[in-house]
Formats: sequence, C-alpha cells, structure tokens
Amino acid sequence: MRVTAASFGNDFRLQIAKLAERQMRVQRQIATGQRIDSSSDDPQAMRRVLDLRSELRVLNQYRDNISTVRENSTVAYSSLNAMKKLNDRAGEIATMADGSKSSEALSAYAMEINQLLEEGVRLANTKHRDVYVFSGTNSTTPTYAPSRDANGDITSVTWGGNSNSTKVDIASGSTVNSNYPAEGAQGILKNSSNGANFLNHLISLRDALRTSDTATIKSVSIENVKADETNFINHFSNLGAIQSRLDTSEAITRHQASAIDPLVSNEADVDMAEAFVKLNEIQNAYTAALQSGGVIMQTSLLDYIR
Repeated sequence: MRVTAASFGNDFRLQIAKLAERQMRVQRQIATGQRIDSSSDDPQAMRRVLDLRSELRVLNQYRDNISTVRENSTVAYSSLNAMKKLNDRAGEIATMADGSKSSEALSAYAMEINQLLEEGVRLANTKHRDVYVFSGTNSTTPTYAPSRDANGDITSVTWGGNSNSTKVDIASGSTVNSNYPAEGAQGILKNSSNGANFLNHLISLRDALRTSDTATIKSVSIENVKADETNFINHFSNLGAIQSRLDTSEAITRHQASAIDPLVSNEADVDMAEAFVKLNEIQNAYTAALQSGGVIMQTSLLDYIR
C-alpha cells in the first residue's frame, strides 16, 4: 500500500484530533463527576438513568403530596380538637341549665354560649396556606358567613363551601382526601348521616337559654350536643387513620427513593481512579503521537540524497 506524504499528514491530524477529543471527554468527566454527558456516550446506560430519574421524580412528588396532606390534616385536627372543647363546655352548660336555675343564671349561660358560638365560627373558617380548610374544593370562599342581629349576635350561618374533597396520590394506587368539608354525608360540623350540626345547635341552645326554655334544653339541646360529640370523635378517628397512612406511605417512599439513588450513581457517576488512569494513558498516547509525528514530518527526500 502506497502512503503519500500528504495522506500521512491528514491521517496524523485526524488521529491527534481523536486523541484530543478523548482527552477532553475524560477531563470533563473528572471535572463533573459524571460518566455520561450525552446519550451518545452510553445509550443503554442513559436510558436506564432516565428511567430511574423518572421514577425518582414520581416518588418525590408522592413525598410532597404527603407533606401537603399532613399539613392540612394537622390543621384540621387542631381546629376540630378546639371545637370539641367548645362542644364539651356547651354540654356542661346544657346539663347544668335545669329548672332550679334562675333566669339570670340562664342568661349568663346564654352569654357564654354566644362566645362559644363566635369562637366556633372562627374555627370553622380556619385557613391554611390561604385556603379554607373546611370549604371543600371551594377553598377560596369562607366556610361560613354569619348573619347578625342589631346587637351583633349571630342568628344564622350560611355555608360557602361544598361537600367535595380532592383526592391526592400518596403512593401508586393509593389516594387520600386533602381537604375536609364542613357539611355533607361526612361533614366535619354538619353531618347529614348522624344529625350533627354544631354551629346551629349552639345557636339553638343559646336562644333556649335566653328564653329560659329548660324543657327544650333537656329534650333537644343535650341530644344535639351528644350528636356533635359523636361526630367529632368519628372525625378524630378518621384523621388519625389518615395520619397513620401518611406515615406508612412516607416511610416506604423514602426507602424506595434511597434505593434508587445508588442505582443512578452506579450508572452515571464516573470512577475517578479509572478515569485518571485512562486520562494518563491518553496523554501518554497523545505525547507519543506528537513526538513520532514530529520526527517523521521533519524527514524529507533531501535527507536521502548524498
């Protein structure tokens, strides 16, 4: 095979360029710590890395969802606990308001119930992250809008929410409610399935105390308080179960994510010791090529003419 001087020069420059490119790639890997810079470096490994990172993003989204739902359930639980304490006090008052009490005493009880009602409406309108916790999916509207008489006392409340609840994924095939409607078949405050109607029951009890209607208090108000108490306890259990599911799902998700991280690292991270050995080999080859090429390029036909 005949090799001309011109073809040698072209091949020499091509080989030098290839060595320089390999050297630059290894240097970049050492600098970034990443073995794969583009899909052409290792298509199969790149595909595995993309799949693993996609799975990791899904797991991280589950963890974010769990965090959000936990916040909402914690706020709901705190407000629910406070409202149950109000209901407990209302039950104590209803029990004490018997026929032996004077109208003045019953009027004093009515004033206390009125304050419990004000606090109950405030708690029902609890907000978290600028949304109303008990308004269902209509979360930008106040849960309850109170109507007041000339004295400023609450006479009724109008519900501004809805009975819908948003489902949030906390794991593959597993969802939980992210909000808690005040009214509906599973209402926190007014439950159509068990007769609970916390705020309106407080209004009725207050009005009965004001008119010294002890018969109504004994026959109706005490039963109303019991219905509200039962409803609160049921929701405590529900929120506790949700918290337990969140804790379990978070632990599993965290374990899965921690198992994926080393797999991504094994595929994408560079072996520094191997990379430095490879870089040294390339640099030696590059230096040797330059030296041998320089010697040959300096030789000409005149060197053989005597």
